[in-house]
Amino acid sequence: MAGWIQAQQLQGDALRQMQVLYGQHFPIEVRHYLAQWIESQPWDAIDLDNPQDRAQATQLLEGLVQELQKKAEHQVGEDGFLLKIKLGHYATQLQCSSPAGILVDAMSQKHLQINQTFEELRLVTQDTENELKKLQQTQEYFIIQYQESLRIQAQFAQLAQLSPQERLSRETALQQKQVSLEAWLQREAQTLQQYRVELAEKHQKTLQLLRKQQTIILDDELIQWKRRQQLAGNGGPPEGSLDVLQSCECSGEILNNCCVMEYHQATGTLSAHFRNMSLKRIKRADRRGAESVTEEKFTVLFESQFSVGSNELVFQVKTLSLPVVVIVHGSQDHNATATVLWDNAFAEPGRVPFAVPDKVLWPQLCEALNMKFKAEVQSNRGLTKENLVFLAQKLFNNSSSHLEDYSGLSVSWSQFNRENLPGWNYTFWQWFDGVMEVLKKHHKPHWNDGAILGFVNKQQAHDLLINKPDGTFLLRFSDSEIGGITIAWKFDSPERNLWNLKPFTTRDFSIRSLADRLGDLSYLIYVFPDRPKDEVFSKYYTPVLAKAVDGYVKPQIKQVVPEFVNASADAGGSSATYMDQAPSPAVCPQAPYNMYPQNPDHVLDQDGEFDLDETMDVARHVEELLRRPMDSLDSRLSPPAGLFTSARGSLS
Repeated sequence: MAGWIQAQQLQGDALRQMQVLYGQHFPIEVRHYLAQWIESQPWDAIDLDNPQDRAQATQLLEGLVQELQKKAEHQVGEDGFLLKIKLGHYATQLQCSSPAGILVDAMSQKHLQINQTFEELRLVTQDTENELKKLQQTQEYFIIQYQESLRIQAQFAQLAQLSPQERLSRETALQQKQVSLEAWLQREAQTLQQYRVELAEKHQKTLQLLRKQQTIILDDELIQWKRRQQLAGNGGPPEGSLDVLQSCECSGEILNNCCVMEYHQATGTLSAHFRNMSLKRIKRADRRGAESVTEEKFTVLFESQFSVGSNELVFQVKTLSLPVVVIVHGSQDHNATATVLWDNAFAEPGRVPFAVPDKVLWPQLCEALNMKFKAEVQSNRGLTKENLVFLAQKLFNNSSSHLEDYSGLSVSWSQFNRENLPGWNYTFWQWFDGVMEVLKKHHKPHWNDGAILGFVNKQQAHDLLINKPDGTFLLRFSDSEIGGITIAWKFDSPERNLWNLKPFTTRDFSIRSLADRLGDLSYLIYVFPDRPKDEVFSKYYTPVLAKAVDGYVKPQIKQVVPEFVNASADAGGSSATYMDQAPSPAVCPQAPYNMYPQNPDHVLDQDGEFDLDETMDVARHVEELLRRPMDSLDSRLSPPAGLFTSARGSLS
């Protein structure tokens, strides 16, 4: 701050030159009130021509704006009111000039407007209070003088008891005093009347400001609050709507629907937890056309009553919940979620419950899908431009690879979750929800690591892998299976050079994880484009238990593709067999085990997809047989083609 102290001592031409310099480039008031903060920042260490320093420069400018806003908020009183407005104006100007602050925070501006109105209310109220005190004092003095006038009139009545000479002298003095007093009373009465009129005008101004604040806060602000709740229902950031309560017909009976609100000292809020609430019955409306039960929306009415100031003020508050869809089976969950998401995303602020547009633009739907995707998967890796192009191609049955070509297209509710996609037996939302479900339950780490490319069709996978070395693979979401993930890989052979494994679903991953399945397939070497597989997935492999537990050796289920058994054997240096059992001398030293040669039958279909379901069923059967006592295993144990079951170790 020493630099600014020296600047304040300038005089004459030097002072005028400094004023001109600051006037052209920087508000001198900001330099004065933030002198200590400004002089403590490393301005000289920043090179604006260096792109690496631009981020630091932006942070410094944002810090300057924040300090200026804080300084403005702490200004009070009549002089502080004008300074507060001026500093706030400078903060807005600096914010607009910032490269990162071109988008002005409209909500902060709105809050500033609200605070300014409250400050104006405070000043008007203080002025009104002073005027009221002045009126009371004037009126009290007027009453005293009026009583003096009454006393003079009483003295006139007593003059008859005096002698004529004395009465004449007293009467003259009383008349002069009475005339003077009545003139004063008349003037003061007019003054009091004027004070009352001015006070009434100030009260009127106060009421107008209060109505303005009520409109901003209780109308606009509560509408935005409700909108934030809607978007929060889709996992998004705050923006919202609160509807006017309607006298709606009761549509259901809720049990255990009353509880006492709890006050949280730390946050200063009240909350209610309906721990045992349940829906006893529901009354459904008549459906129209193709409308399903999962498209019918209900709302829960919340009511509360509380008092302030020893029951002097009693408030009754009510609000409506976000849309609720009542379902009777878990299979309806996908469609019910679609109904709630569409309503929360596209409802107009202040609408009548629950009116919602039937069509929206594709960019609006993209924003809602991306918001929901990141919230459900709990990942910062959202949908990229390429992902949105893939979704647009799927929804509109279009081959254009430019996202701009879809910006003017509309999506109807029927396209979203009523009509099946062309050539498939599912809707667009059902497929997308299946993708979120499988990622959320099993593959969130892999998605965050970028190991799952995901939104790629079979032809695009072919184009991406065709020029890659053998063993390069990618993971994509299946077109034929909801919530399915398939492996596409490059491997030149006389039959083909691109392969696609039959999709894995949530049920499959509950048996064996994706990382373990990839680890089983040794001929898969590189994750697209060129990342070593073990570098990406090894930390997710399930450790192999080398020791026996309770005298038993635990079997393992491994993934094998029959056409690639030889490739796997060559890579691992072992024989191409489907079962490898090390004998346990302590239990059955001479127990014979048949070694089954490679089954020539193809498990891959004509499209190169592997029938995993049948393989897993047989795998579970083999595992059950392995759990039986050793002497019960004989030559009847016949592992299926495509399954590699191993149990290694000895019993002690």
